[in-house]
Amino acid sequence: MELLWSVLVTGCVAALGIGLVLQWLARAGLPVPLPARTPDSAGYEPDQKECVKVFALALAFRILIFGVVGLAVCLVLYPGTPAETALSVWRRWDGLHYVNLAELGYSGYMEDGKHLFLVFFPLYPWLMGVVSPLVGNTMAAGLLISWLTYAGGCVYCYKLAAWELGRAGGRRAVLFLSVFPYAFFFGGIMTEGLFLLTTAGGLWAIRRHRWGQAGVWGLLAAMTRMHGVLLIGAAVAELVEQEGRIAWNALARKLPALLLPLMGTLVYLALNWQVTGNPFAFTIMQQHWSQGANPIGDTLWYVLNNALSYPADLVRYQIWIPTLVLFPVCFGLLVWAGGKFRSMYTLYGFVYLVLNYSLSWLLSAGRYLSCGLPFFLFAAALTRGRPRLTVGLTAAMGAGFAVNLFWFLTGGQVM
Repeated sequence: MELLWSVLVTGCVAALGIGLVLQWLARAGLPVPLPARTPDSAGYEPDQKECVKVFALALAFRILIFGVVGLAVCLVLYPGTPAETALSVWRRWDGLHYVNLAELGYSGYMEDGKHLFLVFFPLYPWLMGVVSPLVGNTMAAGLLISWLTYAGGCVYCYKLAAWELGRAGGRRAVLFLSVFPYAFFFGGIMTEGLFLLTTAGGLWAIRRHRWGQAGVWGLLAAMTRMHGVLLIGAAVAELVEQEGRIAWNALARKLPALLLPLMGTLVYLALNWQVTGNPFAFTIMQQHWSQGANPIGDTLWYVLNNALSYPADLVRYQIWIPTLVLFPVCFGLLVWAGGKFRSMYTLYGFVYLVLNYSLSWLLSAGRYLSCGLPFFLFAAALTRGRPRLTVGLTAAMGAGFAVNLFWFLTGGQVM
């Protein structure tokens, strides 16, 4: 049964991937049996006033969530606790490690004499270390960085969706991004906000063919998470689609900018080397966290089994069932969006989804997918001219947001 499952899942994933690549090749002028037409875009670019408004509303939303959480924690969930609990409640799961890395550094923060925390990429804790002296508290620094970068990421999400779908589409994309069931992590001591900003900024620069800017955003994204290097693929896909052919001269001229994200990866490897003498020490440390590469069929098999029969019933609802449900939802969006969006979005979204579901112990799929920007653009396109679907989808995701946030605050396995 497991073998049949793995074959079917792998076959479906491979078929979609091949289809998306063939579609891209058709748009690149190669003779493949698929339509070669590149989808039209609305071409609407928001002005500075609109962008400032989006930023302000997004930042206000994050501050509102923080305030509501603070009141709930201090008055309802943990009555009588000091006001600082409103900050420390966000120092859960990976948040604790980012605070310690910002305060102790990668060399100073160890467990059992091992540098286990090299698995966490450096840009976010480094920024926390810079901002912390200015605000007087490391946790507050982490939250401030998350709020500001989330707001900036919303601006680029809005610009991307508005360019492709028009102003209303941009609003829906930001709305869906903000009420996604795991979007509360954007306001926590996590890398979600920073990764959203760097990837959204990179995708916007790629879409507007500003290759130098795209490279810089990609470098920062690669210093935030390993998946930041995927912007290289998105840039190549867009450059080829723009040219309508594989223009080797154009690729060669832009190669230094396109490959700039690799510098971010080199910074991370240099950090590993500086701390341990081994640039690939993180691969050893991943074993402690039960993390590593895994065939996607095998990952979805254990996710399915855990969703059906995990011993702790509540954990099934907090981790495994959402992880199982999110994959076909995102996969279905990719299938639907295939001929309706440029290949930079579909190929990036496909690889992002597959890589996140190819881990040996997948505990944070929802959090990872909160930064899967193309899926929110696809959802905005799917709901165009469908107000009831927009309201229903927003309500469903908002309910998931509230439930997951409650579980997170009360020590649940939402991470």
